[in-house]
Amino acid sequence: MLLAEVRNIQGKYIPRKIRLDDHIGNTDGWFIWGGSNFTHSARNVALEETPWGPKLCADLPMINGGSRGRQGMMLSDKIQNNDGRLKFLGP
Repeated sequence: MLLAEVRNIQGKYIPRKIRLDDHIGNTDGWFIWGGSNFTHSARNVALEETPWGPKLCADLPMINGGSRGRQGMMLSDKIQNNDGRLKFLGP
């Protein structure tokens, strides 16, 4: 679950949440938009602040049990603030 305070067009900050497991999956050790339930296999999940916005990072296992190393994806690529609401833009 991603929790955030997002600003609407009046400038008011509103607490909102979006369930990342509804939009992000693990496909053979890679994050994938349009997937689901990445948290079922991910380890060491964290958000990293970057100059471009929050980055979701985790260790994601491959199908064969191996690892591709730590993976990351920029949440702002597909999740935006739409007048005080978090909106998933689609895969």
